[in-house]
Amino acid sequence: MSNVIEQQRICTIRPKVLFKLIETHFPHQNVSFKVNVPSPDIGGMTLLESSILVSLVKLTDAQNLFEFGTFMGATTLLLAENTPPNAHIVTLDLPQDYASHTAHQTQDVLKDGHANDAFLTHTFASHGARCIQRADASVQGKVTQVLENSLDLDVNARGYKGQFDFVFVDGGHAYNIVKRDTENAYRMLKPDGVVVWHDYASTIHDEVTTFLDEHSEGRTIVHVANTMIAFELHGRFKHLLDSAL
Repeated sequence: MSNVIEQQRICTIRPKVLFKLIETHFPHQNVSFKVNVPSPDIGGMTLLESSILVSLVKLTDAQNLFEFGTFMGATTLLLAENTPPNAHIVTLDLPQDYASHTAHQTQDVLKDGHANDAFLTHTFASHGARCIQRADASVQGKVTQVLENSLDLDVNARGYKGQFDFVFVDGGHAYNIVKRDTENAYRMLKPDGVVVWHDYASTIHDEVTTFLDEHSEGRTIVHVANTMIAFELHGRFKHLLDSAL
């Protein structure tokens, strides 16, 4: 059975393609990673998605990482706990006073992407990045939180241009936000690195899928089956998957 599932522009690989690469790149060790029990809250990542994210971090030896969309900080914590002690993670989310306080019924949050985003924003405003807050000092010391609307982010003014090995786009899910965050991700990425998107093929955040399907023309963007993760490798990592594709 093929490990590649063809689509119109974005190809889909089975998770074991990345896991096989891990075995190939680390032939003399058992590669493990630390993960907390997934939160039951809306907006978290699955264990499979967590393992894919960590695999990409390890395959690219990422040590300077940027995350659009902190929320509860679970993914920030995942990245911090599975990178070397000298690694640094910058995570950006809206200022906590930005949230709309409009109440949404649970069924709307699970079915409507805009209601879901409003719920996530309100939850972050109410509770903050609690996973980071609960982490020990050694983990917290690897993380810098930035509270700013990503649409206002000035990459040059922040000194972020060309500074990151790994950029994770998981902030607002509206088309214009994903487009803007992606444009900034490329500005921020080092020549050798990876851009990762969450919520591709989501049943409610369809604008992420629409953007990436359009954006993928002329690019090699890969979706991992049974997850909502898509990624694009750059520089010396660009051909990492050639044998699988």
